[in-house]
Amino acid sequence: MARPSARPKLIEAALTVVEERGITALTLDAVAEEAGVTKRGLIYHFPSKHALLLGIHEELAARMERQLLEATGGEPEGATLVERTRGYVRAALKAPSSVEMRLIMEAVNEPEWIAPWERVYRRWFPEEEQAVEELDDLSLRCLVARMAADGSWGYETTLAAPLTQTARARIVESILSTLGEE
Repeated sequence: MARPSARPKLIEAALTVVEERGITALTLDAVAEEAGVTKRGLIYHFPSKHALLLGIHEELAARMERQLLEATGGEPEGATLVERTRGYVRAALKAPSSVEMRLIMEAVNEPEWIAPWERVYRRWFPEEEQAVEELDDLSLRCLVARMAADGSWGYETTLAAPLTQTARARIVESILSTLGEE
């Protein structure tokens, strides 16, 4: 029987470091210590901090994809734009971690790190290749709903306390109401 990969444990350790100490504290030494492995063991899986961050973004984007599948109830190819948007809003507003927000903000400046996020988004919303000025009314409402959901991360990270589940559910329903009935 094959041994399970240590990569997931190392990524979780890296996320813990960022959550507890901030992104500037993310070093190979700090992650190795948090994971309880040698630095050499960490480097076997992630030869550089850049590679570690790429692994983190790949994992977080894969988690988002799983949340989208669950929230939508299926693959994007079998769902309408409104169904995919409803799933996106629900997935994006599930208690996001400030770690994800910080890491995504950093990824914007590094094409390799943002690529996993773009792959997920393009898979779910291929019509976004169109200019905003060219979107029909429904497509524009869907875009605005997704932007509102994304904006909730920024809003929540500026609060002293996270949104309650009740508040989160209310925001989801308010955003989704802008889409109307299909």
